[in-house]
Amino acid sequence: MRLPTPFTPASAAAPHMPPAPHPAHTRRLLLARTSGVAAGLALGARGPLSGVVQVVRAAEVTPAQPTATAAAAATAIADWDVPGGHFYTQTAPPAATDDAGFLVSDFDGVRLWRDYKDLGGPAQFGFPISTRYDAGGIAYQAMEAAVLRWNAAGDYADVFPVFSALAELQLDDWLAERGVPRTSSHLLEDPQLPLEMRLSWLTNPFLRRAFAEPSQALGIMRYGPPMGEPERFGPFLAQRFEKAVLQLWLDNAPGLPAGTVSLVQVGDLLAQAGLIPEDALLPQPPPVPRPVPQTLPGAGQAPALSFVTPAAGKFIVVALRQQWWYAFQDGEQVYSGPVTTGQPALATPPGRFSVLSRHSPYTMVSPWPPGSPFYYEPSGMTYALRITDNGVFLHDAPWRPYYGPGTSVPHYDPDGAWRTGSHGCINLPFRAAAWLWGFAPIGTPVEVIA
Repeated sequence: MRLPTPFTPASAAAPHMPPAPHPAHTRRLLLARTSGVAAGLALGARGPLSGVVQVVRAAEVTPAQPTATAAAAATAIADWDVPGGHFYTQTAPPAATDDAGFLVSDFDGVRLWRDYKDLGGPAQFGFPISTRYDAGGIAYQAMEAAVLRWNAAGDYADVFPVFSALAELQLDDWLAERGVPRTSSHLLEDPQLPLEMRLSWLTNPFLRRAFAEPSQALGIMRYGPPMGEPERFGPFLAQRFEKAVLQLWLDNAPGLPAGTVSLVQVGDLLAQAGLIPEDALLPQPPPVPRPVPQTLPGAGQAPALSFVTPAAGKFIVVALRQQWWYAFQDGEQVYSGPVTTGQPALATPPGRFSVLSRHSPYTMVSPWPPGSPFYYEPSGMTYALRITDNGVFLHDAPWRPYYGPGTSVPHYDPDGAWRTGSHGCINLPFRAAAWLWGFAPIGTPVEVIA
């Protein structure tokens, strides 16, 4: 049975703590550690026992596949700018037509695209899983890990307090069956509990760190105040907030090593509950202009190359001259695809390395000051693997649509833009970076060859 106005409970009609209009909030959530294991926010990563998400996303980590298929997927352009917004295909259902997806836009003065970017974009909220829709005269759009709500009077979008609204709709039992803690009895008895008392429920140091970094005020803006203390559900410890649920994985799960802190996928949860209009969940056909597919020489097929790989275990090779990378499992090649490495002045160093830390998401901050020819604005990415002590990573690069031979030097890309290589990191297409992040644990050998 569909509830006609999903997001209009009286006490949830306004945010608990409204942010200033589109704050320049570049936080990418979490870099915590538990027992020496790096813990990154795994947006899009699903544990099989959480019961929260049943839909398999095209962008999530998938098992090894034949090289030809992997290379073709890696060269695909998954999202692109359109006038007044951005179009994403990553969350379209498997049965959707080619290039179908969801548009985040500023149309009609509802500046969801502006504020989605300013609040953190995909690294903070995941990809859109619905089109924009109206409920009770208010515009909403569901993302994987949040629902954005438009405040017309304030001219800004905020994160809707989903879990407060679900409590008012008396869905706590339904949520508990899906790994989400019930609302604290103290909060049910007194909805006006002081904030200080609710913050005292942050009893787990790693969930508290995830909530409070870089500041408690931003934690309240993104997550809302706690709605109860942490509760264990099988392999993870979960804590419910007004706008999100954090999970600390205590046991290893596929793609989620113990110590990882992840977000419950709010958009899919609401879709399961029937609280998003069905027509809003239907992917849209791709708008124009649509970027041309990767057409650089060698795209889609691995260049001929000779090197020795170990007969056992996982092994990664990056070939600088060919601008290509390879993944091996027990001596068998399981993935291959194009990369973009360092530009001539900041070349990627060759040598033997290993994965030192894993981050999802991550924000790169320029070591060069403003005014330097190498300075860049803080840049967010979803998957990053550090391989050197001085900051060389393998990572996705949302700003780069083309990869492969010729992209590490100044060049014109097929879209007519003048680009050059990275600042020394190894850039991968999003789907390849997602696959690699799931494939390579800490310690995986990485050999960068000329």
